[in-house]
Amino acid sequence: MSEAQVIIGVPGKWETRTELIQAIASQSAGYLMAGHIIHNAKKNVGFQVEVYEQDPGLRDAFSYASRETFDDNLLSEIEQHTFTIYVIADSNQFEDLLNVVDVGAGLLRSGGLAVKIETTGIAYTKEKWNQLSTEHEYFPIYSHFVTLIGDEDHYFSCGMKAFQLPDTVIPSSLPPEEAADLLNNVNLYSIVENPTFRSGETFSIGENTAVFHIDLTNDSRYDEEDIFYNPFGLLELTPV
Repeated sequence: MSEAQVIIGVPGKWETRTELIQAIASQSAGYLMAGHIIHNAKKNVGFQVEVYEQDPGLRDAFSYASRETFDDNLLSEIEQHTFTIYVIADSNQFEDLLNVVDVGAGLLRSGGLAVKIETTGIAYTKEKWNQLSTEHEYFPIYSHFVTLIGDEDHYFSCGMKAFQLPDTVIPSSLPPEEAADLLNNVNLYSIVENPTFRSGETFSIGENTAVFHIDLTNDSRYDEEDIFYNPFGLLELTPV
């Protein structure tokens, strides 16, 4: 996996791979799949793809990734899937993520049932993904490609590698809502302003707000081979 890479998975009920290829050609609004490549000539964008046959654990994976928001009808459809197409995209600029959203929407038009961002571990219904495809602002794209997680000691983001940036980590001593606001504000500031953070410096969101000590570290949360591992490291913030 290259450093800034995003992977999405789209299951469907195509009877054969040939039917999958034909559905993409006729229904995706511009995409063609050949071998391990899906390409849109009009947009001049292409991605690597891998196609996997029926996975008996996919229903549970999508239920968990949707945070149990998918209804039983959709989960039953996913359980009956025949193939899942995985799109592997290099993400070197914001436009690349918009292209990922677009190819996902194209696969949904071609018979896809839902979308799971494998590199973040979050799944979306067809309706939510299609709504995202109409958005071109930072926050809606960020909020779909990055998730916030907590454990006993820390709150942290997962998915900022899509923007070639470190994930942010803060102590769990902060109240949950305050922690979520801080993580989102810091991450969006990083995406929009692209500041240079240095270990040992301090940081605050604005005037008369809390001050934090900065520590830049490697991503010790996951092994380097893990799909969630962030090669750009972690931005650890500790209240001063």
